[in-house]
Amino acid sequence: MELIFLGTGGAWGLPEHQCPCATCRHLRSIGQYRTRTSLWLEGPARVLIDPGPDLRAQLMREDLPRPDAVLITHEHGDHYLGLDELLCYRRNVPPDAWEPIPVYASAEAWEQIEARFGYLLGSLLEKRLALPGAALSGAPFGPNLGCTPVKTDHGPIPKGSLGYRFELATPEGPYGLGYTSDMTAPLEPDAFAGLDLLVCQCHFVHEPAVNRANHLSLQRALPQLLRWQPGRVYLAHLSCQDHIPGDDPANAMLKKYAPAEPLRGADGEPYAIPRDHAAWQALVERALPEHGLTMPVTVAFDGLRVPLPAGG
Repeated sequence: MELIFLGTGGAWGLPEHQCPCATCRHLRSIGQYRTRTSLWLEGPARVLIDPGPDLRAQLMREDLPRPDAVLITHEHGDHYLGLDELLCYRRNVPPDAWEPIPVYASAEAWEQIEARFGYLLGSLLEKRLALPGAALSGAPFGPNLGCTPVKTDHGPIPKGSLGYRFELATPEGPYGLGYTSDMTAPLEPDAFAGLDLLVCQCHFVHEPAVNRANHLSLQRALPQLLRWQPGRVYLAHLSCQDHIPGDDPANAMLKKYAPAEPLRGADGEPYAIPRDHAAWQALVERALPEHGLTMPVTVAFDGLRVPLPAGG
């Protein structure tokens, strides 16, 4: 079993096209990129999480088969606009051999998804509801693979925002895996507590003075991680939206968010904004221990494959 990071970037990916900021300029110069965040769980069943606009390229890059189920966290386009790309699977089997792919989302999210992709329902996709706090029902979910939606706060517009908590059956016992997706916090404070592995959003380093995007910063995530104590942490949904001192033309853009009080290290100085993957990894390896966290943390990258315990 394994977890595959199909994409690890924010809503516009990294680097953003024609973005003049220091981060995007640097990423272009070294040829490093992140597509929109999406996950693939290869476990007791194949589960695709958040089929975004980059899905076709992600599926082809990893040469992935038809998923057994699709989970959508919320109704922002970077988390569901790739649903149409799943037609490739139906187009390559005899019509009488096709069964629609179950797709789970909240009722609020389905209002937006169905308005855009209603023509896919019944033929390509099967609509199923994800209810916060209630284990998902219907194949492929059951004794070997459990999944419970977690209601999250991602601001007033995506009313149907969810994270997901999985339980995988292994010979050593249940294995807990969670995905926060986009949020500032879960509405149930301990919903992600006690997991073996947590995929946590990390959109900014410093908590913005005004968090218009309603995303999770590393600064806000640290006390949450201290409370939840996951066995391992993987960070995803990285952006270029931190305010970088001296990057004045880009900082003037709406997407750049200045902190009220930046996250500081043990030396009392604000952490510098990382501009590439290596700098991000170095930052979190320093910041977590300096803030009382001992679990291993990895900044995920596109194509990262994380082995999971073998299923029972």
